[in-house]
Amino acid sequence: MRRIVITGVGRGLGRALAQRWAERDEVWGTTRTGTTDLPLAGCLCIDLADEGSIVAGAAALRASVPGVDLLVNCAGVDARAFGAPEDPRGPFDVPAHMWKALFDVNVVGPMVFTRELLPLLRNGSQPLVVNVSSQLGSMQVAATKGRDTSYCVSKAALNMFSVKAAAELRPAGVGVVMLHPGWVQTDMGGRSAPLTIAESADAIVATVDALTLADSGRFIRWDGTDHPW
Repeated sequence: MRRIVITGVGRGLGRALAQRWAERDEVWGTTRTGTTDLPLAGCLCIDLADEGSIVAGAAALRASVPGVDLLVNCAGVDARAFGAPEDPRGPFDVPAHMWKALFDVNVVGPMVFTRELLPLLRNGSQPLVVNVSSQLGSMQVAATKGRDTSYCVSKAALNMFSVKAAAELRPAGVGVVMLHPGWVQTDMGGRSAPLTIAESADAIVATVDALTLADSGRFIRWDGTDHPW
């Protein structure tokens, strides 16, 4: 049994992943309210836009458990979460304050949470950090796809952070992987997406369960295949 921490278990993909892993592992989740109706080991009150909230939530976890084997930074938003319209969301349409808010949640938040959990990860068994990215963080893909430029850039930045973190943490035996979950029928992905939440979650669980330190630094799809940069 592993000890797993997943951000954003209140809805969507984070919730589905927590449900699946909780059937056989000890799962801790995070929500902005600190509550969940899922049968988890615990739920931390964390707002990824607030460093103080992240630090406090991580401290509470460090006081409760001796180590973490898997951290899944799943929570994420696009510019609509901060009031941007459906269209347009091109390179110059989203105001600067929304760009900054988006980066706080999608890039800075995962960095701070990972940093704060490093003592627990170093105590874990074959510890791994999975940063849920997007195909839109790929330079090749985003050249032709993606309406929300700020979201695309935030996921590219998350990928760069992950690559640098993978190199930094490899000597300590901590792996870091970027994962594109597919285009999924979440609130963000929309109902026209080809993958259901259940299909994506089932594939991600199988893929992540098979990862080792040798995979650190990879950018992969939900099915475990390499994603182009």
